[in-house]
Amino acid sequence: MTDNFLRLAGIVTEKPTFKKSPAGIEHCNFVIEHRSMQKEAELPRNTFCYMPVAVSGTLASQLKNQLSKGMQLRVSGFITYHQSKNKPGKLVLHAQYIEQI
Repeated sequence: MTDNFLRLAGIVTEKPTFKKSPAGIEHCNFVIEHRSMQKEAELPRNTFCYMPVAVSGTLASQLKNQLSKGMQLRVSGFITYHQSKNKPGKLVLHAQYIEQI
């Protein structure tokens, strides 16, 4: 197995959506906005991104009444490429751990 781990802090930009699969598994989707100052080539650099986040199973169920727009979170998990019909593909962070900050 090769490494695939991402930890990102940010603000929830919109109301999270919750759905249940036909198999009965809870799913939650939301987007976080990350902004920070990083160092690159010994120089400061402003960084910014929007990252879609997918949460499934028990963790999604636990978040149902706790997660809202504007919350500051630290999210960690793995990233994968999602592509749907007639839409450009995107990287999505599949959360395995979420904490409010």
